[in-house]
Amino acid sequence: MRYTNSLALACAMGLCGLSSAHATDKQTDPGNIPAVTDWSSRSVVYSKPMTPDEFAAAGRNADMGRLYNDPRYLAQLLRRIDAEMPAPAAPRTNTLQPGAGSAVAATAKATPAACPTKRGPDPRSWHCTDTPQAPDSSVVRDWSNVLGGGTNGQGGRGMEGVYPAKYRFDITQPVSAANCPTDFIVYPTNAPGATQVAGTNETWVYTFSAVPNNLQTFTIGPAGPRQVVLTASSTSNTQQNFRINGVANTIQNLRDAVNRWSGQTGYIATAITSSTITITANTLGNIPDGHISNGLSNVTGPGGVNGSGTAGQPTIIAFNQLYNGTCTTATGRDAADDAKAPNVMWSYNTGDGYVVETSPVLSWHDNAKQVAFIQRNGNTLQLVLLKPAALTTSAARLAAAANPTAITSSSATAYAAARSGSAAAMTAITLFGITNTGSTPTYSSPFVDYAKDELYVGDGNGQLHKFTGVFKGTPAEVTSGGFPAPVASGMKLSAPVYYNGNVYIGSQSGAGDLGGKLHRINSTNGTKYDSAKLANVDSTGLRESVIVTGTPAGSGSVFAFLFNDGTAGDTTNCAPDTTTGGDQSACRVVARFTPGFAAGAQPAQRAYVGRGNSRVSSLYAGAFDDAYYNSSNGTGAMYIVGGDPTTTFNPTLWKILLTNGVMSSQVKGPVVGANCNNVNNDCLTGVWNWSPVTYAKQGSNEYIYFSMPYLGNQTGCNGACLYMYQLNNLRNGTGNTVSWGTTATANAALATPGGTGGIVLDNNSTTAPGAAQIYFTQQAAGGNAVQASQSGLE
Repeated sequence: MRYTNSLALACAMGLCGLSSAHATDKQTDPGNIPAVTDWSSRSVVYSKPMTPDEFAAAGRNADMGRLYNDPRYLAQLLRRIDAEMPAPAAPRTNTLQPGAGSAVAATAKATPAACPTKRGPDPRSWHCTDTPQAPDSSVVRDWSNVLGGGTNGQGGRGMEGVYPAKYRFDITQPVSAANCPTDFIVYPTNAPGATQVAGTNETWVYTFSAVPNNLQTFTIGPAGPRQVVLTASSTSNTQQNFRINGVANTIQNLRDAVNRWSGQTGYIATAITSSTITITANTLGNIPDGHISNGLSNVTGPGGVNGSGTAGQPTIIAFNQLYNGTCTTATGRDAADDAKAPNVMWSYNTGDGYVVETSPVLSWHDNAKQVAFIQRNGNTLQLVLLKPAALTTSAARLAAAANPTAITSSSATAYAAARSGSAAAMTAITLFGITNTGSTPTYSSPFVDYAKDELYVGDGNGQLHKFTGVFKGTPAEVTSGGFPAPVASGMKLSAPVYYNGNVYIGSQSGAGDLGGKLHRINSTNGTKYDSAKLANVDSTGLRESVIVTGTPAGSGSVFAFLFNDGTAGDTTNCAPDTTTGGDQSACRVVARFTPGFAAGAQPAQRAYVGRGNSRVSSLYAGAFDDAYYNSSNGTGAMYIVGGDPTTTFNPTLWKILLTNGVMSSQVKGPVVGANCNNVNNDCLTGVWNWSPVTYAKQGSNEYIYFSMPYLGNQTGCNGACLYMYQLNNLRNGTGNTVSWGTTATANAALATPGGTGGIVLDNNSTTAPGAAQIYFTQQAAGGNAVQASQSGLE
């Protein structure tokens, strides 16, 4: 059976009497057990995590106290418990119908789902007679919301490899009891912070003399992720349709349709008469008139006024009221007009001109009342610790997104004292020394050792920084005893990963022997051990963070990822063409090291996953399957987007088999994108960065997700796309079941302008509304924060 209440599941996990706030303190009630999911959730893999009884039987109570202070460990213990319980009797059926050549089951095609009423251009509605418009696949369900204001209302966007951070108040509660006020997700905006300067919002006023014609359109927003095309319909008044039924009713229906999509577009219908409708921009400033486009007959305009002043722009923003079908008007969610958009929980500008361009992390022991992140202005890097104001339900969620709260930095001591208060507080600690070069982006997200309350982060000048007291003490950078630790002078560093007394971090590759290595740094004294040089000179090197595993027990592995490793390959999985560029003809590689590798060490193994041939591209991480997560000896598989063995720029999905912790073989899967040489792109100078792969298990079903920034060519989407493969239900282009291999096609797909950043998971239920989601950002200009359902990308 599935556990359906807090006490039953907590006791099944052996956690009765353990408090989330102090995991080793005994209590009569287990309290809430929160979950934090961020970029680091996949960076340390605790295969076959142990219950308290198992720790006691093994005589490892001290280890239990340490590990149960790590939310990553508890989340993976929950994964294990879930996997060992019987699957539900009736797993959810995927009814997505992306069009010709759909990979869904033939029975699903033969019996279309009923016309949906939920928000979004649901692909299932394409067959519906009351939905006349063509599908707008750039709009993604369940919701899509602006990331700020900024110039022309286009502030905020995603960035490659950057993840939001998700918090769930209690993992022991059934998803049907999801906490709408306190479950939330934090997105960096990747846009310079700006303070609102007094002015006015731009308006467009349109006058109706008669009813427009059926199927005519009214477009909100400039071309890109935020644009929505609304269609006049003689029958339908849902989703992107507004019903034409007399002038007054038509205007009211159009107003409702505009507001149904206001979270995505940043425009609202704020005033209405019997013959006019007024559209108002969410942000201040003079916005191009063409952002609203009228294709309706019998409608004149626009009138209205130009905006003035300067729009605000948050550096970081959080949403709550996340779950469609669960969070209602009574808890602050606007469900009256089927809007299904989240609430802006808080929105802060943490520094004019500063950009948050890497992933944030959350505190845990205090129920995620704090967030930590790195912000950059030119070559200045700061660690920001932010405690938002006590929770309130905002009725002006759009205004909050566009005009964020400006917050000033206080001393670390004052910040530590303010943690327990209700007011917002922040401290911004400028990283010690020269921390960046060229005023260019950095790529290192912070990593928290929750047990010690310490934080590590790399910079843009080859140094590893260490902070203490980040969430529970007085925050301070360690500037003695080996820190900041010199890693690779002048080179950009990856995000660090702490494990068992070591910090693992990769470096950009410079000339000669500089950088392009995996580095192991002693977390106590900063002593450094460099691997052999792994990457071609003057390339991105190891931009992606490593994955550290503790399997097999007592040994484990460190997995590093390189787009261009400079070796001759293995002729089967990578066969460089030595006639087309010398050492540029290299391979994409997953390199496995032992955790205690010595200075100068070569990888214990290299798994080749196609040709590289680009010095400016990065290979992002793969993801393990459920067999690996629940194996006691490191047996399972990793899925990763690499290249083709002989055709340089055919992006290809690979499966790497692992046996007893060792990579045993690679199995080539489908080509998932067009070769850029075939479409007149410059392959050698273009950036080919596919997103990291994310894995999810939902009931008995296993899914992987990844995105393409362009040239995706799988079923249901071409170009910039997010793809889902159901590993236990792989299909080919004709809908037949196939085993893993080159004929598999995506089970579902969605257009995602610019591709996505990193993808994080949410709840994991097959039954409750709003029960299983993924979250990401779009990378195209004006990209939005997005939530989509795990199965079917509905």
